[in-house]
Amino acid sequence: MSTRETRNRSVIICYIALAIVASMALPSMLISRSSSPSSGPTIQPAPLIVVSASSNKPTCSPGALCPSQMQSAYGFNSLQESDITGKGQTIVIVDACGDPSIANDLKDFDGNFSLPNPTLKVLEIQGTPSSSCTGWTTEVALDVEWAHVTAPGAAIDLIVTANAGADAMYAGWSYALNHNLGNQISSSWGGAGCSIKPCNNNIGEGIGPCTLTNGTQGVNVSRILSSAKSKHVTVLAAAGDSGYWGLGTSNKEPVPGDCAGVLTVGGTQLSVSSTGAYMGETGWSGSGGGYITAPKEPSYQTDAKIKDPYGTLAKPDVSADASPSTGVWIYVDGGWEAIGGTSLATPLWAGFMADVNQIRSSNHFAPAGFVNSFLYTTIYGNPTLYSSDFHDVTTGSNGWSAGKGWDPVTGLGSFIAPSLANTLGNAGNA
Repeated sequence: MSTRETRNRSVIICYIALAIVASMALPSMLISRSSSPSSGPTIQPAPLIVVSASSNKPTCSPGALCPSQMQSAYGFNSLQESDITGKGQTIVIVDACGDPSIANDLKDFDGNFSLPNPTLKVLEIQGTPSSSCTGWTTEVALDVEWAHVTAPGAAIDLIVTANAGADAMYAGWSYALNHNLGNQISSSWGGAGCSIKPCNNNIGEGIGPCTLTNGTQGVNVSRILSSAKSKHVTVLAAAGDSGYWGLGTSNKEPVPGDCAGVLTVGGTQLSVSSTGAYMGETGWSGSGGGYITAPKEPSYQTDAKIKDPYGTLAKPDVSADASPSTGVWIYVDGGWEAIGGTSLATPLWAGFMADVNQIRSSNHFAPAGFVNSFLYTTIYGNPTLYSSDFHDVTTGSNGWSAGKGWDPVTGLGSFIAPSLANTLGNAGNA
């Protein structure tokens, strides 16, 4: 079988678990390819759902989306027609290990889909990753290429950490903040959580809530996020791909998706026509979401009267397409793959925030930064505004059930990009 044929595989990226194995973690993913079973990643935490690939060149379909379909479905094409492309903004993406092919792969991705090639900087902040730091190339390609889809005019700074330990990954956040790289940081990774008492310092062996310092290997994550808030930086984190978690379940909650200071992104299954016309969404069964062990429910969620039987912080906050049944094409290592997961939904939202901040810059406003309060109180609290800015996803289940308004499957829902961007971009207090 030729090398090109072996690249015609279908992939679903599942939530990256930061498991400490010799002080290193691998992205947890499911992969199906035509080569022998011994090649590629073998970690399989959830059932594989294959998106078929029929040729070396991607075929756009409702089950394997191209950029134009995603842009049309959520309204990014309308923003781009108004020259809202994230111009003047920088999207920061934090991943471990890196992808030596990312610059060339991004050019090929852009060339195939008629996208402009952005300014891409790769920053190996802890030196060149060791040869044993592997398994992240697909994640890197997905994050970079699809953040670019929703903000094709934005620059991209890819922070590559030397390993996937908690201290290294959170150092990526700190580096971005200390060097004022950009006002949106995308994080499609996390570790499994635990209840407070049994927590220890090893990611993958049980880590506590974001507020518990010793549960994140001594890293004061809340302090880093406080700095992000003061600098008007939006930190985005994936909600995970294994369904419901937290209080009322037997599943561990994820860090950093459980952090009060992040915009946590859940997943939907997006229905589109062949041309990309929006036809509805359901909550994706793999979308992470639930009620956090700590802290207490923030005032903005209390005031919004979300469904919260436990009185604690609830997640996710928002959502976007993540189902592998409606996955997207990426170009990685010289070949095409079709992928889904909240590792897709998160960079989609990161690109959207770059669009928002372009509008805010034109209005001489500070960047949006921590937008959660505004989303819940000002937008969700106004039924007319909410219906114009969000797709309220009312069906589907991840163990919890989706329903009218906020729910622990899809949060507030997915963006209606032109309306929501203008609301956030033209409100000085957002």
